[in-house]
Amino acid sequence: MLTTQDFNTFNFIDFVRQNPDQHECFELDIEQGKAVFHDAGIIEFKPGQVSDQYVCLSCGVHGNETAPMEIVSDMVRDILVGTQTLKVNLLILLGNPKAMMQQERFLEFNLNRMFNHHWKSYLEADPHCYEALRAKRLEEAVKDFFEQSPDNARRYHYDLHTAIRASKHQRFAIYPYLDGREHKVEQLALMQDCGVNTVLLYHKPGSTFSYHTSHHFKADAFTVELGKVKPFGENNRTDFEKAETCLRQLVANNYHFNNDRVIDDMNLFAVKKELLRVSDDSHLNVDDDLANFTEFKQGVELLSDPQEPYVIESDGEAIVFPNNKVPIGQRMALLIEPVSLG
Repeated sequence: MLTTQDFNTFNFIDFVRQNPDQHECFELDIEQGKAVFHDAGIIEFKPGQVSDQYVCLSCGVHGNETAPMEIVSDMVRDILVGTQTLKVNLLILLGNPKAMMQQERFLEFNLNRMFNHHWKSYLEADPHCYEALRAKRLEEAVKDFFEQSPDNARRYHYDLHTAIRASKHQRFAIYPYLDGREHKVEQLALMQDCGVNTVLLYHKPGSTFSYHTSHHFKADAFTVELGKVKPFGENNRTDFEKAETCLRQLVANNYHFNNDRVIDDMNLFAVKKELLRVSDDSHLNVDDDLANFTEFKQGVELLSDPQEPYVIESDGEAIVFPNNKVPIGQRMALLIEPVSLG
């Protein structure tokens, strides 16, 4: 299917387009170790020397978020040809191949609401649900990868996205709920070095990919929003230069994690409330194009609903991920407020 002669022209995105469904696993020797093509959009790189670092980089969980896919595709090619140093165990995942081929966010359901085994309920309703089957396969891939690691290994998972709406903070990350573990300054510092100066500290278990790996494998994990959604070929790669540099340093094992870094200038937010659609009458009183992190004044009725309305309780409460077009029971928005780690 692929030979070493193909490395210089290899394009991960095109390869996934040509092989969007399950394919036979095959393994190739490369200059710095081995490349294992496990399945559609799933490549594992094994360095020639022993490493206690296990890094998972995922992209394309939403098929229209193209910039992270372009970054990861270039990195894959450079590892294959030897121009990108490989000194960690590395798992590369392109999350939603068929949505990527259509440059749609998803085909039927939001894939990033299906992890932590939430895909099971979707498959009970429809055994052929593509996104649910894909979530199951991705969970299998990270399980196989991280379970190779010894108990004292460092495990990382950075799930790379771009946002579908404007944001007052163009680049931001979600630090998943840590199940009692402490937030790490070194990980927040890494986000800063990636050009991400705003982090939302999540408040409860969830169904995102980053929570799944954090919870089940104690990985240092983030959902990272690197900018705005654009079609393939229209991304200004210089906008992503800091993030790409840091990710390449991680893969080369020459990024210095610093737990003593001062991060006072970082914008940290905590979730105050999750606003859910509880009925057909639930409605956010905001424009469809409202920017993430927009703040409100006390007394504004943000969510109208006969059963569970929400009125802003204090100045400065802000909103992220507003969406009036979700099914009953799903999140319409998060209400957040500033917080510090101190």
